[in-house]
Amino acid sequence: TLRHVFSFRDAVNALSSYFRVESTRDGEIKVAEFAKGNITKDHKVAKSDGKNGTAMMFVPDESIFHNFQFRSQYIERLLWNYAYLNAGLTIVFNGQKFKSENGLKDLLTANLSEEPLYPIIHIKGDDIEVAITHTNSYGEEYYSFVNGQYTTQGGTHQAAFRENYVKVIRDFFQKDYEAVDIRSGIVCSVAVKVIEPVFESQTKTKLGSNEIEPNGKSMKAFILEFLQKELDNFLHKNNDITQILQKKILQSERERKELAGIAKLARDRAKKANLHNKKLRDCRVHLTDLKHELREQTTLFITEGD
Repeated sequence: TLRHVFSFRDAVNALSSYFRVESTRDGEIKVAEFAKGNITKDHKVAKSDGKNGTAMMFVPDESIFHNFQFRSQYIERLLWNYAYLNAGLTIVFNGQKFKSENGLKDLLTANLSEEPLYPIIHIKGDDIEVAITHTNSYGEEYYSFVNGQYTTQGGTHQAAFRENYVKVIRDFFQKDYEAVDIRSGIVCSVAVKVIEPVFESQTKTKLGSNEIEPNGKSMKAFILEFLQKELDNFLHKNNDITQILQKKILQSERERKELAGIAKLARDRAKKANLHNKKLRDCRVHLTDLKHELREQTTLFITEGD
């Protein structure tokens, strides 16, 4: 028998003039209706031939939101994220269906701005899912999530992934590559589930938790253990991808050193140009006698014209 106690403290319920929720499980349905956060009708559990799932309907409170309107483009982007995080789940919004069969792999595919260098690496574990690829770009692009929340500013989980990804790649190739070369061009999505997460702001855009659960394994150790097992196994089994990955690292290293050489040459030339400018004079070091003591002084002359 379905026995659910509906206790809605969600902001949507509190800020709606009408809110209705329907939960269908194993041939039974439970319905509750609210107004401005207060329950108005608590329907009894009834038989249902509908599919398992939850439906929510609400009308924003016009006394709070004057002349409100929904921005479908923004809502659809959020719903796609939920679909990616719950592979196989179908979300229906105004008649449009949102469904992903491959989770975060589909997220990367949909958001890639250019062709990936190799097929997306998609690995899963208990309470963690990761999708990785590289492009010919030079930056780093991340889509990180905690308990379904899109952390646009990253946080401890994203930082732990960046650091541990470098360690696993170095250990695999047994080369001390620079971190910037290993991550250059990376496009990645990482989602973790955390018990009692702590965020750095009310907007929940940046995770601050250092542990996967209170008094449990650290976020860094949790992600490192996962990558050392799943990513390392994947690389050993897919030699074609590892070759492309190493080629990308070496290319990034070569380009970085070439750019550093060009920058050094430009600085040297600029320095020489200044020294040969007749209107500029070096600040010379002078030995001066101040109260019969020799001291070094540097004199700067600021002049106008020749």
